[in-house]
Amino acid sequence: MADKANEAAEATEEKKKKPVLLFIIIGVVVLLAAGGGAFFFLYSAPSDEQVAEEIAQEEGQKETAPKKKDAHEIGVTIPLNPFVVNLADPKARHFLKVTIVLEVDSDATKEEVDHLMPVIRNDILMLLSSQTLEDVISLEGKIRLRDGISARVNRIIGGDKLLNVYFDTFVVQ
Repeated sequence: MADKANEAAEATEEKKKKPVLLFIIIGVVVLLAAGGGAFFFLYSAPSDEQVAEEIAQEEGQKETAPKKKDAHEIGVTIPLNPFVVNLADPKARHFLKVTIVLEVDSDATKEEVDHLMPVIRNDILMLLSSQTLEDVISLEGKIRLRDGISARVNRIIGGDKLLNVYFDTFVVQ
């Protein structure tokens, strides 16, 4: 009789151990899956250079690229006076100092740009002061900013006379 009671008690204990063991195994599997997902998410992100290349390729597909001169030949350059603006950060005070050089296709365009310089500087100033620290700190943000400046200047001077925009200095404080 005692043997039957012991066997019944052992059978009950084994039944209790199986669900606990099952929960432990499921927990380990879930943790491993979460760890693998976190590793994949954190280490498979593209680098800044890859993002910049993708943006450049997308922009090149969307717009027809202006006719460029040879790779070694640079167009007419127009250095602009430095811009110093407050960034649009509500949490902190940050400043941006940037010196921009515009590359245009001809001397005639340079004269046109010189004539329209107050309008060009105003548009660039408005664009720069609307940026936040997060917008300008990354390589992707700088490329986006350069493309925005290029689009605004091309809109002002008309056509695709602007070949490129260069940042001569770029300081964020």
